[in-house]
Amino acid sequence: MRESAAVIFANMRGFKGFERGLIPIAGKPMIQYVLEVIPDEVSNIFIAVDDEKKVEAYRSLAEEYWAKIIFSNNLSGSIRSQIEFALSSIENESVLILPCDSPLLTRDFTTFLVEASQKFSAVLPRNQARETIYTMASYQRKPFLEVFSKNRGEDMDSIVKKVQKVLYLSSNSLRIFDEKLLMFLRVSNPSDIHRVESILKRRK
Repeated sequence: MRESAAVIFANMRGFKGFERGLIPIAGKPMIQYVLEVIPDEVSNIFIAVDDEKKVEAYRSLAEEYWAKIIFSNNLSGSIRSQIEFALSSIENESVLILPCDSPLLTRDFTTFLVEASQKFSAVLPRNQARETIYTMASYQRKPFLEVFSKNRGEDMDSIVKKVQKVLYLSSNSLRIFDEKLLMFLRVSNPSDIHRVESILKRRK
């Protein structure tokens, strides 16, 4: 079995005086919900940040989950640059990539991404609008790093077309993990926080 790592992107702007991943939801930092659904098969966890201040902000939580923080001030760029940074920063063969602001992700879904990346070069979900979600997916490092190095000016859509054995997951197929596809919900404002807290309360 390929050794797997997880990279959680915490490069989004915060609000309410907190870094995005550290915004409290039902009494704990939002990124903690993401950390808790990382499968046991994952041997290394990384939190990717785009500001040196965030390195300090996330340090104690990273230590609690035996995670390492990786830093680049280029993470506000293209999706391609973000994925390339993640895959080139670690040594594990298989990489699960997740955003810090999706507190309704499920362990069943993340486990499937990790397991499927043993057979496929990438496992890429699509949302209801048929958009590919590159930062909630899994990858094999080697085939992507090879294509990245040979195609410097191309975006992520073009890169993926050059990689063989990519599995796309339609939103309908993902309903087996989350009937209402709430895992796609990204918290970006205070009303999203209230919505997530209501959902979490109903799940108890």
